[in-house]
Amino acid sequence: MSFPKSEERKKCWDARDEYWQCMTDNNEDQTKCSAPRTQFEANCVKQWVKYFDRRRDYLKYKAKIEKGFDPVEIEREKAKGNL
Repeated sequence: MSFPKSEERKKCWDARDEYWQCMTDNNEDQTKCSAPRTQFEANCVKQWVKYFDRRRDYLKYKAKIEKGFDPVEIEREKAKGNL
């Protein structure tokens, strides 16, 4: 596999950004973002798609943690029946 050229990388990043924006705009509803997802997968190397998917999940998790998200507290509330 050869490394993507500059134009190919730009197409990939643009498709990724469009897909991520669609997901954000549609409250993470993948059914509403199938066209941008298809373009994302078509314009990016498979390994990049996998990497970017994991990166998006990590960035969302990191944002929750920075806001004070406490997964342990959520589990406690579920156990109490409050959630």
